[in-house]
Amino acid sequence: MIIMRHYIYSLQSEKDLEKITDDIYEQDMLESATSVVLELFSAGKHKDILQRLSDFLIEKYPELPVEAVFVTTSPVREDDDVDKTTLVMMILENSEVTDIGSKKFRSVSEAKQDPLSGVYTRTEIERVFVKLVEEAGVLNSALVLLDIDKLDQINVSLGHDAGDYVIRKTADIIKQILRDSDVIGRWESEKFMILLRDVDAESTTSVAERIREKIETEDFADVKDVTASFGATLITPGLSCEEIFEKADRALAMAKENGRNRFEML
Repeated sequence: MIIMRHYIYSLQSEKDLEKITDDIYEQDMLESATSVVLELFSAGKHKDILQRLSDFLIEKYPELPVEAVFVTTSPVREDDDVDKTTLVMMILENSEVTDIGSKKFRSVSEAKQDPLSGVYTRTEIERVFVKLVEEAGVLNSALVLLDIDKLDQINVSLGHDAGDYVIRKTADIIKQILRDSDVIGRWESEKFMILLRDVDAESTTSVAERIREKIETEDFADVKDVTASFGATLITPGLSCEEIFEKADRALAMAKENGRNRFEML
């Protein structure tokens, strides 16, 4: 049986690297290990940390196969620390590095972020959505769908570069307003999914209206009169993901039918 143990460290200073090496010795973390995978996730210049830790393991445990992967990441939110560095150390027993295909980690990590808008991909935001639905009995959350109004007309009249610019800037506006606990992902071409934690109907409306007003008044350069429509619903215990999404989608359809550039909630 393959055993894999995960250790996650947030690296902020030289002392954090020392703590990792101390843990390895003091806790005999590698006593039964047959291989080790190191993954460093960083948007900054911390590749040297990965190299130093890798060199340390190779020197102290010469018979132990070590795989080191550096994954360049970008912050999901604009105000996130761009230099945040996270190290994941996976210690395997009864298996070699090649048994788990470590190269897959890079593609999985990069796939979490939509390359155009810089927010979560549909797959990743859906994963968070499912988790919030599962926690509905203990956490008050809401699902908000945002649809950029008439994006297809922008693409036709001004070109897809203009449309892409509107998508990117809209994502930036949303990220500026959301809290650290909120999550945003790109659901479809012009549609975003926003997940709000610890909210009720009133606070959900307030957040959505702030985003709507900001988009309406923002300068989008050569693209005039950019607006967005919103549909929302609270994540209610006892309802499935499909039922909750369908309610938010119906609210979004109502917003469009009632003239666009408005918020509706069911």
